[in-house]
Order: sequence, then structure tokens, then C-alpha cells
Amino acid sequence: MKTLALLPAFALFAACSQGGGEEPAPAATQDTSPAARAQAAPASPSPVAGRAYRYTSLEGCKLVREEREEREEMPYSEVLCPGPAGWQLRIADADARQTMSVVAPDRAETKLDLSRASGGAFSSFGKTAEWRGPAAERFLPDSLIVRFNVAEQPHPAPEVAYLLAIRLKPTPCMVEEIAPGAGQNDAARAAADAARQCST
Repeated sequence: MKTLALLPAFALFAACSQGGGEEPAPAATQDTSPAARAQAAPASPSPVAGRAYRYTSLEGCKLVREEREEREEMPYSEVLCPGPAGWQLRIADADARQTMSVVAPDRAETKLDLSRASGGAFSSFGKTAEWRGPAAERFLPDSLIVRFNVAEQPHPAPEVAYLLAIRLKPTPCMVEEIAPGAGQNDAARAAADAARQCST
């Protein structure tokens, strides 16, 4: 399987909708299949000593469920996005509100409680996930960062682009929600690397 060439750490996030936030950009590759995107090559040294990271795409993921009710404009759908070392992310979309479940390599699935971040508003995840873990010959992630766009004000106000720091072990959960602003990326990495307690 071909590996991905990763962007440097300073290019972690592309511009987003509010507060000067940034979005992890999918790595360039010749093989664009979801499975190939999940097998990112080791990145350049992480900003945190002893830590490494990989990027995977949250676009073009495999559709695993779709339901459409009469008179509904948008169907309920679920996609499964591959990650490194057997991890996967299941993203459900219901009425333009997205939720996420983390699927462990042993297929144990945990739905993340994102109510604090979304407040029930329209929401969507960014294009890329950043997986983080100890720097070792075999990359085994223990945390995750994703962008979560929330429509806190009525359209046409811009969405607020949070970064969610998520731990993977022992049980996946959100540990911190980082608002847009200076240092957002560094704060998200620090939270993801700190093995903190669940936020809810």
C-alpha cells in the first residue's frame, strides 16, 4: 500500500470559518481510497517531544447506512472513516447535525458526547482528523483532534470552528473543546497529549 506524504506541522490546519482557526489538510497521495488515506507515513517531528501524529481524511468515507423518511429533506446517514492502527470513526448526520463514534481496533464502539460543544445546533466535522500517540516504530494512537463547526447564530452568520481534543484510552471521550483564537492548534495538541479526564 502506498503511503502519504504529510504536510509539515506548521501546516496542520487550513483556514476555517471564524476566529482564524485552521483545518488539518489531507495529505497528498496518488492512491485516494479511504484505506490508503488511513495509512499515513510518519510525520516530521511533533511539536511535543516524544509524540508523533498521523492525518486521515474525513471525506469520501464509506457510506454504511442511509434512511429517508417521507417529507424529510435530508436523509439520516452514517459513514465509516478509517484511521491508523485499526481505529475508525463513524460519523452520523441527522438533519444537518453530525455526531461521532470512535470504533476501536477490537470493534468496541463509543459514541462521543458532543452536546456541550454543539448545544443542539447545526454542526459538521472538518475534512481531516489528527491522530496522536507516542513516537515509536509502530504508531499506536492514544488521542485524536478533530474540527467541529457549530452554527451558534442563525444563517448567514459564520459557524464557530472548535477543535475537539479526544482521548482514545481507556474509554474514548472528549477531554477539551478549544474555541477559535490565537494558539488554538497548540492548545488542542496539549490537551490531546495530556491524558486528561473526560470533560463531561
